Amino acid sequence: MNVLITGVSSGLGKEVLSLRNSSFAVYGVSRNPLTSHEFSYDSIETLPSPEVLILNAAIGDQGVDFRTFDAEAFKEIMDVNLMQPLSYFSTLYRSGKLSNLKQLVIIGSRFSSPSYIQSQEASALPGYGYCISKASLALFVQVLRKESIPFSVNLVHPGVMNTVMGSPEGINARDMAQKLQSKILDDSFLHEFNGIYTLPTDEIIPF
Repeated sequence: MNVLITGVSSGLGKEVLSLRNSSFAVYGVSRNPLTSHEFSYDSIETLPSPEVLILNAAIGDQGVDFRTFDAEAFKEIMDVNLMQPLSYFSTLYRSGKLSNLKQLVIIGSRFSSPSYIQSQEASALPGYGYCISKASLALFVQVLRKESIPFSVNLVHPGVMNTVMGSPEGINARDMAQKLQSKILDDSFLHEFNGIYTLPTDEIIPF
């Protein structure tokens, strides 16, 4: 099974890239590739055709105070978290690289859910850019499913991990990479969940 994942320079993406066995061949996409299993975003022609595509790359921000809203920072987060994944996915499709695709997995967040955001205090939220970009991915999933596509589409929350974007006390990113691998291999994501699949607990957060 060929698996292609974006955003492999650190965190979950880096851990997933390191997972290889006889039935799970992983290739990564990064802005600055470092290994033979990595490709740049421009190297479409040399990419293997994936059966699983994981859109993972993301950045974050902190604080929801409209009085200190930074338009340029907001644009950057929307570009990395929303525009680039959609654009890259579309480019792969038009280039004929997704003819074997069976599972599209988008790494989202519990903040991809407007209902979850509504249940939280403002102090518990990250930033405007992160919340809005991740919630927009949830809407993208729902709209994409309306099209005639031959692959499943799911949004996955990997939990708060011990990564730069997470917390030092968070879940081990290697453990979540291995669990994501097992869920892909057992075809869990061939089923489309009506919400955000929470990887650590196997629960669904409603859209």
